[in-house]
Amino acid sequence: MAEEESGGAVRRYGGYAALATVIAVVAGFAVWYFAFGGGDEDEAAAPLSDDVNLMGVAGRETGVIDSHPPEVGELAPDFALVNARNPELVVRLSDFRGKPVVLNWYASWCGPCRREIPDFQKAYEALDGEVVFLGVNLQEDAGQAVGLLDVFVAKYPAVLDVDGAVAVHYRIPGMPTTFFIDADGIVRASGAGLIVEEVLVQELARLGVDYTPE
Repeated sequence: MAEEESGGAVRRYGGYAALATVIAVVAGFAVWYFAFGGGDEDEAAAPLSDDVNLMGVAGRETGVIDSHPPEVGELAPDFALVNARNPELVVRLSDFRGKPVVLNWYASWCGPCRREIPDFQKAYEALDGEVVFLGVNLQEDAGQAVGLLDVFVAKYPAVLDVDGAVAVHYRIPGMPTTFFIDADGIVRASGAGLIVEEVLVQELARLGVDYTPE
């Protein structure tokens, strides 16, 4: 397991790199390319907007709220995005302050996303509200975002990063990407690629959560 020291905190990538290859982020974040396992399910992502200001979605202000970048050992930047299952609701990351958060960017075309969602749902059910699992769908509509979760009967909350502005601010290097955030809102680890169950258990433990899969 590779480890990187960052600001006194350890960033772990235990199983991430084996299935993740970061290809490129072009100038201005105009186009990102992803090449990960998953065969024909994987394809190039749509262009990302470089506008990280609050934007109106469904008549509400959504987007990046905090201007500081996401850094291990620092407060996760707050954002507001539309609830994928209920477009009348806008969800803020800070709504979950007080509980650890597993923040996961995903998309329906992403093969590794499909492989890790069942493990997230399994932990979500077992931990019964002790940990928040929040899916952030990248540049797809609600039907695609929720449709993929429904395939795996995944019930944890999800939001829509329709224009990719929050992904740009969070410096998402590839899909999937996951941030492990503690109950105080501090980023404790992050990485791109498949989260295998062993890594999920280890990172939850670093957030003070004891999880033993059955």
